[in-house]
Amino acid sequence: MNPCGTTKAHILEKAQIHGISVYFGTGVNRVNSPAQFFVAWGREILAGGLIHTYNSQSSEEGCLWFTEEDEAEIAYAEVQRSLSG
Repeated sequence: MNPCGTTKAHILEKAQIHGISVYFGTGVNRVNSPAQFFVAWGREILAGGLIHTYNSQSSEEGCLWFTEEDEAEIAYAEVQRSLSG
């Protein structure tokens, strides 16, 4: 069983920007939300293959959930640009 507030992350794409991992993936967001796609970034954001089921965001680490794959792909590219810049 997963710890409360986490779900198994299924990674579709991964990038490394200045030593910070950026992930695009799917999972089951159990916080009363139909969101299934996520963008996550940070050095330890996917500890043990699990991802937080809530949105959180800072310049060093974050996780954002989306219901639409297209929105998540755009956010994935934007996070990469932000970390590059």
